[in-house]
Amino acid sequence: MELKATPAFFINLDRDTARRKLIEAELARAGVAAERVAAVEGRAVPAWLQSYYGEALSDGEVGCSASHLVIYKRILERRLPFALVLEDDARLARKSAGAIRNAIEAAPVGWDVIRLVESSSQPFQTVAALGAGRNLVRYLRVPRSTTGLIVSASGAAKLLATRKIAEPIDVEIRWPWQLDLNVYGIEPPIVTQASGQDLESTIPDRSRPRKLNQLRRLAFNVRKMGLIDYARCRLGIGGTNVWSMRGERTTTT
Repeated sequence: MELKATPAFFINLDRDTARRKLIEAELARAGVAAERVAAVEGRAVPAWLQSYYGEALSDGEVGCSASHLVIYKRILERRLPFALVLEDDARLARKSAGAIRNAIEAAPVGWDVIRLVESSSQPFQTVAALGAGRNLVRYLRVPRSTTGLIVSASGAAKLLATRKIAEPIDVEIRWPWQLDLNVYGIEPPIVTQASGQDLESTIPDRSRPRKLNQLRRLAFNVRKMGLIDYARCRLGIGGTNVWSMRGERTTTT
């Protein structure tokens, strides 16, 4: 499976022509044939999404969340098993195709999201080696950012569940217990978020949700990983099964 044969979408505001040129050049370099999806501008969401949003999010957060949901709906409507989803400031590492192919093939049954961007600040559990020094991992604490994702049909369905959305899309994925999301990632990441004058954030006024989620995260991780594997990962033991956030192998004494 080459990247050019992988279903792929990128999000881009109609008015951001400079960003569109940059991401299209990036996709061409990486050999990705991606469909552009016009980003939702603030609260001008499609009619079918209007009931999802109240006043909890800023206009930019609503637009970003709704843009992702538009793509997830296309995944289901087209009966795609999964799709690569990129925001228009994504930059792919060279030789990403192998890591993406191997991650999809190695992901456990029932996976919902494979993150391609940003490392976690806490230890993580290695699920499978992907080659070239990269691994498929399950996080103890899912990082922020939705700049680069692989979303399965099951993940799209969960993220499209009818609800009143109270958190930005990256936080909803970061708090997977809310929608029972099975979230994995590639470490080290293969997508970076570009910066520069033409790539300033289009979400300048981000909310900063604060919740006491420690117990929810703990219960979710124990349920998904099992108590023993969770404890080994938390303590940084387990040889080849547990890796630090830098991908350095820990050892058992």
